[in-house]
Amino acid sequence: MLYANKYVRLPNGSGASSQTYLASFPVSATDLPKEFESILRSATVGRPERYKALIERIETEVLIPARQRAAEELARRNLAAIENALIWATKNLTAIPNLPAYNELIEQPLPQQLLGNLQEATNCLTFRIKPDAPRIAGPATDATPTTTAEERLKTLLTELENICLEIGTLLPESAQTFRRGYAFDEETVSLVKRNWFRTSDVIARLGSRTQFRRPAGWSALRASILCDEAE
Repeated sequence: MLYANKYVRLPNGSGASSQTYLASFPVSATDLPKEFESILRSATVGRPERYKALIERIETEVLIPARQRAAEELARRNLAAIENALIWATKNLTAIPNLPAYNELIEQPLPQQLLGNLQEATNCLTFRIKPDAPRIAGPATDATPTTTAEERLKTLLTELENICLEIGTLLPESAQTFRRGYAFDEETVSLVKRNWFRTSDVIARLGSRTQFRRPAGWSALRASILCDEAE
């Protein structure tokens, strides 16, 4: 938070310091908002050393730690997405040979083409396996479809959260990616309109399950749920 300090004379003749609130920004911000910087600059007119000292303090105590937290959180989410995707893929691929008539069906043209695509897609991953990498026991043969489906759901939800976060970083005026008055093309506008309904449909379907249902006054829970983004 930014305050202006001044010294005032009280009616009894004594003096006291007074503070006036000027501006603030969330501790999760990784860059100094332009509006805050403008107010800070105005508040330190004629005192360049004071402006420089405050900017350096903000950078050191707020922005750099926020960037580190954001990078760590993104890495954590990406790692979870990678792990969930690999677990889901392994379980499903392991189950394929156990399907009825597998030997005959796998020889058909489309499965063969898809196997080729799969091989190409995994080549860029498997060469990263280190010779001394520890092996994790494969999925149990009695793994239920529900378990596999939930792993896939977690992967999709993680990807959706990451997508939302990335979109969020593009749109603020302070990001300078799309300046005020930017004209988006028709395809972008159409995609946004489609997602009016896609996102609402997903929330509605998730909300049909008691554990996922949003309680009354759920918006007040933002700080406790998104604790890493608290202001």
